[in-house]
Amino acid sequence: MPLPIQLYVHVPFCEKKCHYCDFASWELPAVQQRRWTEIILKELAARAPMAQGRPVDTVFFGGGTPSLLATEFLERILAEIRSLYDLSRMREMSIECNPSSLKKDKLDLYHRLGFTRMSIGIQSFHADELTRLGRVHTPETARLALETVGADGRFQFSGDLIFGVPGQTEAAFLASLAALLEYDTDHVSFYGLTIEDGTEFAKQQASGALIMPEDGIYNGMYTAGVELLRSRGYERYEVSNFSKPGRPSLHNQGYWNGVEYLAFGPGAHSFFSGIRAVSPRSFEGYLEWGARGFDDASCVREELTVENLFSEAVLLGLRQADGVDLDRIRGLGYVFPPEVLAKWEKVGMLAREGRVIRLIDEGWLFLDEISSDLLARANPAATVPS
Repeated sequence: MPLPIQLYVHVPFCEKKCHYCDFASWELPAVQQRRWTEIILKELAARAPMAQGRPVDTVFFGGGTPSLLATEFLERILAEIRSLYDLSRMREMSIECNPSSLKKDKLDLYHRLGFTRMSIGIQSFHADELTRLGRVHTPETARLALETVGADGRFQFSGDLIFGVPGQTEAAFLASLAALLEYDTDHVSFYGLTIEDGTEFAKQQASGALIMPEDGIYNGMYTAGVELLRSRGYERYEVSNFSKPGRPSLHNQGYWNGVEYLAFGPGAHSFFSGIRAVSPRSFEGYLEWGARGFDDASCVREELTVENLFSEAVLLGLRQADGVDLDRIRGLGYVFPPEVLAKWEKVGMLAREGRVIRLIDEGWLFLDEISSDLLARANPAATVPS
């Protein structure tokens, strides 16, 4: 049976560019949605032969703000996907939504079109933090959106939060997390704020106007958030993602576990046949690329080596509660010296269970350090007896 693939559609429109966002998204007039849709439809058709009849496991509409997309265009895109790709075994179809654009009529539309899951960008329930982040919604708008989705009952839904916001206290972050849990969400994601080049926050930081919290405060927020979610019955299945039992994001798990996927839209990243490819990032550049017939030369392409696959297996495996399969690592040609694993086990940050290693306790706070150490000190498997 052919292996399943995933599909991602990048919707680049937003009401306002958030201060932390470095994604390919823009505040564009509604008329541009039609131009973008025409090219997306052509890209879906142009790349359909790559799927070669393989079933689609998950579909994800991300952005930007997909919930801003006009009904006409969303309907046309999904009709094209259904006509070109095999969705007979699809397990999940998700859409990212902002509270300000999520209304009851949208829920009826999304259910009719086959969406099963929503990811709602809450980020905070404090008005001052939302303003600092450059968000367009208010705490009241967020609550109304969550009430509407929760009462509807037809969708799994997730809420996203950000911690480590300048000026944020641990108590304020936990208050936002507790507020989100009032709505009995199936899934919670919370991400530590990072400053990306080219963002408004990067400009503020360069001018000295933005002071990030110290590591101790940042780590305290994360640890306290994990404990609150654990006490409410949520499972940490990835460093920043938590769900009720059996309710993880299947699409994101596919990314972390090496499932092949095709991605459509400006700046979209695909992984297929051992090649990572990034579409032209600018809006006009993407439209011009489509007019030329989607030539490979205009994409950033990288053919992954065994070394690349090994690095990703370690980096993405340690991010997950399931950990890293040592037999898979050996199959890629590498082993970890026992003393390296023992070092992290001794300090209570890494556990070995059979042929699997995983982070435990404070190890989650040292993900980058542990990953880097394992990658730097791995040996070729050929030099070590089986």
